[in-house]
Amino acid sequence: YMNQPHLSKIIRELERDLGCPIFDRTSRGMVPTKRGEEFLRYAKAILVQEEQIEALCQQDAGRTLTVSLAAPRASYISYGFASFMRQMTDYPTMKVDYRETNSRDIIRGVSGKAFDLGIVRFQSLYVPYYQKMLQDENLESQDLWEFSCNLLMSASHPLAERGDLTYLDLGDYVELVQGDTKAPSFSFEPEDSPSVSGSSRKIISIYDRGSQFELLRQLPGAFMWTSPVPYELLNSLALIQKPCTYPGNLHKDILVYRSGYRMSREEKELVNCLRRLVSQLS
Repeated sequence: YMNQPHLSKIIRELERDLGCPIFDRTSRGMVPTKRGEEFLRYAKAILVQEEQIEALCQQDAGRTLTVSLAAPRASYISYGFASFMRQMTDYPTMKVDYRETNSRDIIRGVSGKAFDLGIVRFQSLYVPYYQKMLQDENLESQDLWEFSCNLLMSASHPLAERGDLTYLDLGDYVELVQGDTKAPSFSFEPEDSPSVSGSSRKIISIYDRGSQFELLRQLPGAFMWTSPVPYELLNSLALIQKPCTYPGNLHKDILVYRSGYRMSREEKELVNCLRRLVSQLS
């Protein structure tokens, strides 16, 4: 959230105050000097201590539940989050943030301290890309789940009784996609995955999960690519999920947080709720 000239000015002023250069400017970009590497180690340690002090100050006698999570629009995540919140009703006060958005905004939100935890989703072939992005943003990660996506559709869909589906069977039906996902991410927009979305000639972009369920139930022939959905939710919505093959149908969800961040007991329980649900769905 800072433009390049302003950032360069801040770095120059910092180097002037310290009396030594932190970075060498090269034709390939900026690299830390030997003294700069030492400075950065101390700086990162100070930032970790600052977060620990903030966490200590937030622990008051009234027991406030403080959780902030940014995640993709995935039913199993919202289902697990609701299960976690049911266990936390004894807290007299709560400061809970839960946002569903795309992978890049999640990474930037966690890095910028808008959220403490994030779940990032992407096709497994993009692992090196996201590893580099997390390193650049000074974030750590844990694997949460690797899965193949399914087709989500109404039980009355024309393909509901068909077996051995491939993406080539979808050309005449209406595909729903999340409209704000950005490549490379878990997205089946034409510019991201032409071999999949390109097989459907009818695409509707949506921006929330509530409308997706209404469209899947009421719009004849509508379908959507999703991570596996809890069966209780499928039954309540009168929807079904079906396996479908296409090239590259392997995806990852990873938990991300700032380097050195220590999860609270409640945050660890939230992650455990998600892992238990993943185990059931797997």
